[in-house]
Amino acid sequence: MATRQSLQTISVAEAATTRLRESLFAGAFEAGEEIKDTRVADDYGIARPTARIAVQQLINEGMLVREPGYSARVRTFDPDQVRDIFRVRKIIELDAVRAAKASGAPLDAVRAAMEHFTDLGEAPAWSRVAEADAAFHQAVVEAGGSERLQSYFEGLTNEIRLLLALPATHFGRGESPYEEHEELFLLLQGDASMKQLEKAWEYHLDESRDFLVRHLSEA
Repeated sequence: MATRQSLQTISVAEAATTRLRESLFAGAFEAGEEIKDTRVADDYGIARPTARIAVQQLINEGMLVREPGYSARVRTFDPDQVRDIFRVRKIIELDAVRAAKASGAPLDAVRAAMEHFTDLGEAPAWSRVAEADAAFHQAVVEAGGSERLQSYFEGLTNEIRLLLALPATHFGRGESPYEEHEELFLLLQGDASMKQLEKAWEYHLDESRDFLVRHLSEA
């Protein structure tokens, strides 16, 4: 973990939670690695009860797990769990895509999210690619107009970002992240039929799922 750093607070616990979450998304920890409250307290210069609150919040979010009597650990995933996550993800995203397409919802936020990919530069850090990917898909779900589905999807996004942080492997299947998502965006805003849009979106999600399943199976 990084050297001890002072935190400017929203509340100290919230700031510590955010810092720890960002460290997880950046791949600073291995799957299954132990995260002791005392370690978090020492690294962030905060009281142990405050560190415990931060750790517990990430347990609640599904990022960490803790068995009775043991310290928290970074969550691990198996192929079946990944398939289940993407099964739910596909239900939410396809519903949002259909709703946004049918209603002609404004796509300004989706267009703005595309800028995250153009800002990545050459050989970007994995965490930045995952962040841009999450921003794009979150914006699409928001365009679908269901606040409840947005809330559900936010939890899934955290799980997926953690999954993407664990494998140190290049993103995608040969295309750049921008090209992959630009294709989806153009179909969403253009004259493509609903069937064409759904097929492309399912293919994109299935490729992401299979990439992660393959990596976990090989590991």
